[in-house]
This record gives sequence, structure tokens and C-alpha cells, in this order.
Amino acid sequence: MNSPRCSGIIHIFAVIHAVIVLLCGWLNVSDELILTVATVSMIGVIAIRRGQGLGVIAASVIAGNILGFIIGTYGAELLANFIPLQALHAVTSFVTTEIIGFGLLLLFNTLGGGRSYSTLWMPQMMPMILMLGILLLIRIVYTKVFGNILSEAAVNTSIKLLLGNSLAIITLICCNIIYLIIHNRLEWLTAPLGYVTGLIVETVTIALVTTLIVGYNLPFGTDTPFENIAFVQIFSVIIIANLIIYVVMVLLSYVYQTRTRIEKEQEKRRLAQFQYNILKQQVDPHFLFNSLNILNGLIEEQKTAEASEYVRKLAALYRYMLQNENEHLVLLHEELSFIDKYTDLLEVRFPNSFTVEKSIESSMKSKYVVQCSLQVLIENAFKHNIVRAEQPLHITISTEGEFIVVRNNLQPKTSSTDSTKVGLKNISKQYIGATGQDIVVNSTDTTFEVKLPLI
Repeated sequence: MNSPRCSGIIHIFAVIHAVIVLLCGWLNVSDELILTVATVSMIGVIAIRRGQGLGVIAASVIAGNILGFIIGTYGAELLANFIPLQALHAVTSFVTTEIIGFGLLLLFNTLGGGRSYSTLWMPQMMPMILMLGILLLIRIVYTKVFGNILSEAAVNTSIKLLLGNSLAIITLICCNIIYLIIHNRLEWLTAPLGYVTGLIVETVTIALVTTLIVGYNLPFGTDTPFENIAFVQIFSVIIIANLIIYVVMVLLSYVYQTRTRIEKEQEKRRLAQFQYNILKQQVDPHFLFNSLNILNGLIEEQKTAEASEYVRKLAALYRYMLQNENEHLVLLHEELSFIDKYTDLLEVRFPNSFTVEKSIESSMKSKYVVQCSLQVLIENAFKHNIVRAEQPLHITISTEGEFIVVRNNLQPKTSSTDSTKVGLKNISKQYIGATGQDIVVNSTDTTFEVKLPLI
């Protein structure tokens, strides 16, 4: 679902919030629970349409309600100087809903999403309904039980006590990190009921421990804040603080996971492109056509032994490609053996017109290279240079430190078009993806060389 459609949904819910406030004011009834339902519904609709998972939806619902409370409270104080008192609450609700909606939409666009749902009654709806019921229950308990306890003075005092105790802050952060690690490893915590149950148990447990730390001024305090402020007051503020920390960590975790997923997808695309290029080489009609022509010439000349040997080498060439088509990296000594078979076939086509010299340290033959990378470099040398007996092409393959170097003399074909360097680009992408290290290309007036990192 695109952003413009979601923008319309946000505007609709903003109007709904304002209408709810006006109607409840006219009927002289409390609007808190109804506004909570409307806010959660908006968040759920947008999140589901943007293809978000249960974790992001839960974090967004919590963040949206906390953000709504903060903006609604302090925003009303700011707007009171410009808007008549009768319309203040309605305007504040409208503006708050717009801010929450577009803020979350920006977040969802940053995170990306999975499958986008075109209708609401999808797998995410039951967790949303369960979450909404719990939020309403919390709001009712807060209104009926704690509404008169949490005065502004008590809240301010509790916040100062919490921020002044470093052990309490560390406990909140570390416990949430531990819980997120456990949550990611236990599959039953990802189910709707398990998720909600785990979040409630986690929040209450951490809040209890942190409240005791703050209330008794642990670890080295001499005074006891519990003497001046009630346990319930500190506990309630710490629950809200814990939820805020939890939401931030969940969203940061999803950002990291999204980035990791994107990097893995990019690597898969690079590998798929390379495998596609290798597949094209396997069925290259020009190579196969030339090989069949050579084979036909050997047969017509009744050179049965040479024809048989040529078929054997051609089969070995294709066998190597097929056996390693799913392998990203191959041992250097296997790639060198493959190069021997490939150059043997080229020798039949270009007799006495080129040389391939190898100078490889024995200890390096157990290293790895990208599959068919050496073959691509040799193929490029033949493709872009004159190859004939009176003007032979000289290719050397050697090891230099942690690199294997393929070098050839330059004698460009006068009729050749500008190179697109597709082969080199593909090899470069594979090495960057596998090692984070790029290939090195050097060219002079007389030579061309490519250095491949040994892995």
C-alpha cells in the first residue's frame, strides 16, 4: 500500500479523534478510552498495510500512546494561548493524531516491510485485538486506581529519583537487552499470546526490581525515598520509562535487522548474477559453435585420436562448470587445472599463437578464488587482443603475496569495439561480497594485468 493512501487514512483518523472529543464533550462523558481505541486502530491499520510484523506493531502502539499523552498534555498548554478553550481539546487531538500518524509512517518507510495487506482481516488482526483489550484494561485500572495517586508533583519527584540513580538506569537498559535476546531465541514468544504475556511479565518484573533500587536508593544511598513517596507512584513512572526504553530498543533492533536483510539480499543478487554469467558461458553458442567446427575438421581429416582427445577435454571443461555451478569459491589448484583444459582447447583453435606461463607458489594452491575468474580473464585477453603466430599473445599467471596476478601483453584488435568490462565488474562484485576486498586492475601501454585476492 503506497504512502498517499496511508496519508489519507491518517487524515481520516485525525478528524475522527476531533469528532470524538467534541461529541464526548457535548454528552459530558469521558473520551479517554474511546480515543485510545481510535489511536490503536489507526496505528494498527497503517502498520498492517505497510506489512510490519507483530513486534513493530506492538512497539508502535506503545510508542503512539506514550507520544500521544506527551504531545496532548504539553501541546495543549502551548495551544491554549491561541485557541478558544471550547475547541482546544479537539484541535490538540487532531494535531496529535497527525503527528503520530506521519511519524509512524516515516518509521515504517525506513524499516521497510514484508507483505502489504489490502484488507484488514489478516493474520495480524487477532494480536491487535488482544493488544487493544489489554491497553483498555490498563487505562481503566489507571483511571480508577492510580488517577488520584499520580499527581504532577509525584511524577516529577519519581522521574528525578529515577534519573538520579545510575544503577536503576543500567538495570532498565540491560534487562531490556537481555529480554530482547531471549525473545529472539524463543519461538513461543513470537506468538500473539506469548508476545503479550512475555511483555507484561518483563515490564512488571523489571519495574519491580528497579522500583526497589530507586526506593531504597541502592546501592550506596543513605536516605530512603520510600519514606517520602509511595511505592505505587515510583512503580507507575518506572513502568512507563521501561516501556519507552523497550520501544526504542525494539525499533533499533528492527532497523539493524532490516539493514542486515538488505545486505544479504544484495549479496544474493550479486551471486545470482555471477551464476547467471557462468551459466551463459556454459552454453555460449559461439564457444560451442567454434568447438564443434574444430571437432568436425578433425573428424574430416580422420584425426580420430585428436578428435577423441578434444572431446574428452571439452567434456571435462563442461563437467567442471556443472559440478561447481553452486559453488561461489573453488580451490586455486582446481581452477588452475580447469585453465589447463581451457587453454588446451584454445591451442587447437589458435595453434602456436599464444603462451600461458604459470608461476604459482605451492603454499598458495590451497587458497580459494572465485569460480571461473581466471578463465574469464584469459577469455578477455583473447577477446580484445590480436592472437596469431606472427603476433603471439603472452599470458602469465603468478602469485604475488596474497594475490594471484593474470598479466598479458597488449596488442588490441583494430576492429574491436570499446569494452563494457562486464566480466571485470562481475568478478569485482564477487570479491567484494566474499572478502570485502576489491580486485586490482593495472594497465600500461604494453601490458594489462588483474590482481585477484587469494582467499
